[in-house]
Amino acid sequence: MRPSCPRRAALLASIGLIALAAGCDSDSSASIVAPVPTTTPIPKEDGVLTIGLMIPQDSANADIGAAIRSSVGLAKRMIDAAGGVDNQPIRVIPVDEGVAGLGVDPAVTELLDDDVDAIVGPASSIDALASLGEIVDAGVVACSPTASSALLDNFPDDGLFFRTIPSDSLQAVAIADAVNNTGATQATVVYIDDDYGQLFNESVVAALRDEGIEPTVSVPFSADNVSIFAAAGHVATMGSGVVVVIGDAVSGQVMLAAIDGAESTVRPRFVVNDAMRRPTTSAEPMGVDLANRIVGISPLAYSTNADFLADLGATPDNPSPYAANAFDCVNLIALAALASGRTQPAAIAAQIPAISSSGSPCMTFAQCRDDLILDRNINYDGPGGRLTIGVNGDLTEADFEVFGFDESGRDIRLTTRSATAP
Repeated sequence: MRPSCPRRAALLASIGLIALAAGCDSDSSASIVAPVPTTTPIPKEDGVLTIGLMIPQDSANADIGAAIRSSVGLAKRMIDAAGGVDNQPIRVIPVDEGVAGLGVDPAVTELLDDDVDAIVGPASSIDALASLGEIVDAGVVACSPTASSALLDNFPDDGLFFRTIPSDSLQAVAIADAVNNTGATQATVVYIDDDYGQLFNESVVAALRDEGIEPTVSVPFSADNVSIFAAAGHVATMGSGVVVVIGDAVSGQVMLAAIDGAESTVRPRFVVNDAMRRPTTSAEPMGVDLANRIVGISPLAYSTNADFLADLGATPDNPSPYAANAFDCVNLIALAALASGRTQPAAIAAQIPAISSSGSPCMTFAQCRDDLILDRNINYDGPGGRLTIGVNGDLTEADFEVFGFDESGRDIRLTTRSATAP
């Protein structure tokens, strides 16, 4: 997911794919070459699990950075109170990720110079694509709680990268399921014509076909009124009863109104992506009729686990977005170190799928540690709910929020929906 904001950037990965890093980043586009890892070195082990923390501190996503830092601090305190890893407290080194897309090298260099075994972050998909090559080249494991870009699905990471947020390709499955729930047999996808939108469109079209829904020709648009209204007119001529809009909080909202205004007979239902979850103040209000015909799909940003929220000090006014995702990253890294008996990054990464997918269910580090001591396999599920990570480092299933809009254009939570990777 783009963490709750309308950001786009073109990114070139040296594996030959072009796609947008769909993280919450800056308004400017950034062309970034993600280096292909070479031979992965084996870092020295000193017996102390050292975790670097890359978080945005002074950007538009400072609220996400603060939530991640608080939850990582909570995870460290709980792990240390339970005896740490091999009777040693874990070490956490926080650094400022900076403004996404404008250069993450200093933060990565600082952590690698400190001989970290693992990194929680980067938070931004743009920064993940820009820095993962260097992190993997150094033989360090990384877990991102928020970088959801589908381009990361196939990043050449030597098995060292995983994430606790579902990929946009899994969100596409949830979107197709939402379309199927309307009873439609045909749908039109209209998408922002950048690398993010193009990749998302391909995923949604494939997922629609898997649901037995026939997609029409997809319609691209640029983030300007001329392009938006031209695309809306094109969509209207197709007469689809359901339209999927892949956009951002500003242009996506304009597109919804433009399509609705261009339709003279059909009153289509709309399914929208997560980047439209929090419309900006410049977004146009919408009437009751249009608002009632829109649903959106978004990864779960907030835990509902009462104990976790109390320990974190979260409140309705400060709900700590993606805190549970970051908490899970730290616990998975620490438990994988325990399960492997090593703090060597490759040994940690190799254990991640097993400790999250099979064995005795456990929800805290202390509970899981006790099972490991008894030589039991464990299945860690944290405060964010079920958590199963596949061998490629991505979630194989996830719960998504279904949201709608009120007349002011603000989003409202409706329910949840599950999706499983094909």
